[in-house]
Amino acid sequence: MSYVLGIDKGTTATKAVVINAETGQALGTARRQTPSYRPKPDWHEEDMEGTFDGVALAIREAIEASSVNPAEIAAVGVSGHMGGLWALDSGGKPVGRAIAWPDARAAFMLEGWNEDGRTKRLYQICGNAPIPGLPLVLLSYIKQHEPERYARISTVFCAKDYINYRLTGEIAMDESDLSFFPCDIRGRKVSPELLELAGVPEIMGCLPRVLAIGDIVGRVTREAAAQTGLAEGTPVGTGAGDAVAAAVGVGALEAGQAVTVIGTSFMNNLTVDRPIMEPENVGFLFLMPGGRWQRLMSNTGGGSLCLDWIISAFCQAEAAGDGNANAIFERIEQDARAVPPLSHGLLIHPYFNTSGMSAPRHEPAARGSIFGLDMATQPMTMVRAVMEGVALSMVECYAALDAPVNEIRITGGGARSKLWREICAAAMNRELMVPEVEEAGALGVAMLGATAVGIHDNLTSAAVRMVRVAEEVMPDPALAERYRAAYPLFRDLGRDLAPLWKHRAALLQAQEQQDSR
Repeated sequence: MSYVLGIDKGTTATKAVVINAETGQALGTARRQTPSYRPKPDWHEEDMEGTFDGVALAIREAIEASSVNPAEIAAVGVSGHMGGLWALDSGGKPVGRAIAWPDARAAFMLEGWNEDGRTKRLYQICGNAPIPGLPLVLLSYIKQHEPERYARISTVFCAKDYINYRLTGEIAMDESDLSFFPCDIRGRKVSPELLELAGVPEIMGCLPRVLAIGDIVGRVTREAAAQTGLAEGTPVGTGAGDAVAAAVGVGALEAGQAVTVIGTSFMNNLTVDRPIMEPENVGFLFLMPGGRWQRLMSNTGGGSLCLDWIISAFCQAEAAGDGNANAIFERIEQDARAVPPLSHGLLIHPYFNTSGMSAPRHEPAARGSIFGLDMATQPMTMVRAVMEGVALSMVECYAALDAPVNEIRITGGGARSKLWREICAAAMNRELMVPEVEEAGALGVAMLGATAVGIHDNLTSAAVRMVRVAEEVMPDPALAERYRAAYPLFRDLGRDLAPLWKHRAALLQAQEQQDSR
């Protein structure tokens, strides 16, 4: 019997899963929080070495939980959040802390790029609406504001590429992460024009080799084996960026298949057989295996992150108990289910994260709003309302796509909630398919690894064997009608708030400048 290890290096947590390479069954899972640092408002950083230490512990714990002999693990695959700035110096050491994708320190620079037409040209080349955490934007910021740090950079890549480097000693990236870098999305290659556009042409010499999604990067080194518990020499595949890995992990490999991921951010991703650039200047476009692309209409402002905040801020009494997180959430979900839908007209726009809204409009200054508070509002009203707000943003994202959506599969940590799945199905007024494996990203890169070492002939056959649907969620007609009626208010209110979000951002920037004097 063969086994593979899938690792999902997330923004808030890392998951490691030992998986049966023939059936896709998860045999051992471990989870470690990802420590982050926020030295200034809207900053989001990670200590790179500390991050790998957490990944290594998760790997060791997953292997122990599975009772699998590490020598029987045929391959390793890593998924990671895309974007941000992960940089090494000429000695292979981190150049300061990594800047994670939700970081918004460079948001003000995008205003200038919007005015001089650079964001439009960037989108025409790579199909990605620039967010403040885009590597090109961050490199431009560091060059201007931290020139000494910039001069030390020898390698730039993404989060999972750093994990692969620590596992194998090899520096490389894959097509999926290239998508969020200086990528000619139509030609599926590096775009020197984008580096020129950002004012960082010298970074061309700092880009690692680009491998096809699922190629073998290298093998686990003796040092990494000692730290992780893996066997020395175990093949490590490229893995993929988190959005692509999730699509692979639920079997959304063909054009028209979509996957919605309720993670820290809320991703609505459609596999397509050609580069879909409409609507213009919003959303993302990533390279997929098999010569396909993935069109993302993503609420980067928040998915489960928003619910976590609501519970932390308003449900302390409900969350008190024996400390069992699953039992606490089940109790909160049961209480939220008792709340009427759209209770007292409460609406929440789920843009709590510092990256704002990336689809269906590009609004980096967007932030969350709670509309309709009154004396009847209770903590569980807020819990249900944030679930509904995320679901209505799902409707808004898919409605903006000019491409057929034949089926939607839903996954991610938030999709563990039966109530949230039902709300999403009703808001969309269509059936949603729930994959059996919750950690879709980890399964996706495990499938890539299993295919790379020959356990499966190709990715399609791997999906047939390793991906199973556990549930089909049908929309409740009465609930669907309520959400249909409320959607225009949700949509129009968000559009009306856009200039006020920008006003807020300008006010905060002015205050920071005054405080720094």
